[in-house]
Amino acid sequence: MDKKAKIKSGLIFGIAMTGFYIIQGLLTQDNLTTRNIIITIVSSLIGGVFTGFLFGWMMGLLANSKYLTKSIHIETGVNEAIVFETGANHFKGAEAVGGKLYLTNQRLVFKSHKLNIQNHELSIPLSDIENVDRYKALGISNNGLIVETINHTIEKFVVQKPGEWMEHLAEKNGSQNFAIQ
Repeated sequence: MDKKAKIKSGLIFGIAMTGFYIIQGLLTQDNLTTRNIIITIVSSLIGGVFTGFLFGWMMGLLANSKYLTKSIHIETGVNEAIVFETGANHFKGAEAVGGKLYLTNQRLVFKSHKLNIQNHELSIPLSDIENVDRYKALGISNNGLIVETINHTIEKFVVQKPGEWMEHLAEKNGSQNFAIQ
């Protein structure tokens, strides 16, 4: 996880926690005076910044830990080379399974890390990819990637550097169906 991703994760989490702290503080106050409201808002802002920073730092430690990174390497074939890779989540049912997405000169591979409920590896030959497009994950951030195969199977991922993924996939597959944004 790079520094920009850690900061973004921390900011999103910090803003969410600030909102939660403000609502919780205002709902649990017996005496809502202007002074108590200001104290609640200020302490919530401080708590949100602290928890956001802590969350971003912890996510960075976890994402870069040897415990996780050793478990998510893929085996490549004799004439196969890794072209591009980033951290990613693969949606498998309701779970966003964490791991890494790899693009080789022959296939697209997702491999989960050890801390998931549904550990798995997914491999899609490039020749089986019919369409690739981006989408807004959770309706918020445009870092989602939808991969549709020739069998009309749809796989959804949340990736780091989605624009680069689109470029690499279009270059490797040579498909006109890729909506590069």
